[in-house]
Amino acid sequence: MNNKTTTTKDNKMQLSSEEMKMTKKLFWRNMWLGYCMSYTRQQGVAWDWIHAPVYKKIYKDDPDKFWEAMKRNMEFYNTTPNMNGIVSGLAVSMEQENAKAPADTFDTAGISGMKIGLMGPMAGIGDTFFAGVWSLILTGIGIGFAKSGNLAVMLLSLVGLPPNILIRWYGQKYSYKLGSKYISKAVQDGLMTMFTRATSIVGVTVVGGMIASLVKFPLVFKTKINGTEFVLQKVFDQIMPGILPLLLSVGCFVLLRKGKNPVLVLLGVVALGFILTFLGITGA
Repeated sequence: MNNKTTTTKDNKMQLSSEEMKMTKKLFWRNMWLGYCMSYTRQQGVAWDWIHAPVYKKIYKDDPDKFWEAMKRNMEFYNTTPNMNGIVSGLAVSMEQENAKAPADTFDTAGISGMKIGLMGPMAGIGDTFFAGVWSLILTGIGIGFAKSGNLAVMLLSLVGLPPNILIRWYGQKYSYKLGSKYISKAVQDGLMTMFTRATSIVGVTVVGGMIASLVKFPLVFKTKINGTEFVLQKVFDQIMPGILPLLLSVGCFVLLRKGKNPVLVLLGVVALGFILTFLGITGA
């Protein structure tokens, strides 16, 4: 009885020949995620290149949906490449459900929300394990080998590969199968709307956290007024800590929403930084 149940569960997680072919293609193409980065989209362009053949197959009967998916997925995206298979598998299963759903019944905002919501946690886990834990363990072993003149140190790079490959392959495989299994049911039960709203909230929270931690706008202007030191940064901190990074980010967002060229917006921010630093208002 137990063996039968186990076999049934295993079969549900098996890939068909067509799914296996797709998974292999994504597995190898995902290796190039970090090779096309930009300031405005980070890995967004690489994501589109990786998934373009899959999207083309998913939307083969609807070219408009294909190009809509390509445009939609050109958004900002950044995570640890080793962990990207998990997000990729879920995204593909959601795109397949979008292709099958009647017109305008599948909210594609859920796909974007899922990507934005997961890229941060996946980066946190991936960077901590691969860059913080696993690499330090191998480095410690390697130093010991190198000090004793043991040539086995040359093989340590190969020892580091299996966790990387296994997480990439099985993360993508199981996230895709779990996604394809439950997303269609979520659409039928009306749970997809709740999922879309939840992922949108998580996505906005992640972006807000990124603004607070990554966008810097330090003020260094100081002077004395009636013998009392006036520190401009303290004034803004009393209004709301982090208000200047927030205003700068919102300003850039408004300009991009109005169709302004992202490169020109970026150059404008750089020029603003030079001017304010030259005037002694901002600085490191």
